[in-house]
Amino acid sequence: MARNHKFFFDTDRTPRARGPTSERVLMLFLENDVQGSDHVCHDLMDDLVAIEDGSDTSREFVGNAHAITLNGDGACIEALVDGQPDADSAYRTSLKHFREVLEDWEAFILDDQLDDPSLDDGLLG
Repeated sequence: MARNHKFFFDTDRTPRARGPTSERVLMLFLENDVQGSDHVCHDLMDDLVAIEDGSDTSREFVGNAHAITLNGDGACIEALVDGQPDADSAYRTSLKHFREVLEDWEAFILDDQLDDPSLDDGLLG
């Protein structure tokens, strides 16, 4: 598990992420771009694998509020300003750390989906 991160749901059941001030952009990326989507998590994991196994040298993802670039140097997340990445807001980390945080986020949102009783409605007879 990644260090010093807290994931929780607010009163509206929106997933939230808190962590060190130095990782504020990463936490906002999880909240605003990945949100509660395990599909986005899987797509980003596929991108990580492609970089790590050498089948691609760079991958990009543009979300609601951030753009992320993954390459051999690591992950770079930039806030979007008027639809364009803002280099002044750039947060950089290793692929290993990004993977750890993303895996923790995915486990957090999937655990909530498994605990959601509304998902059992189709099983009732």
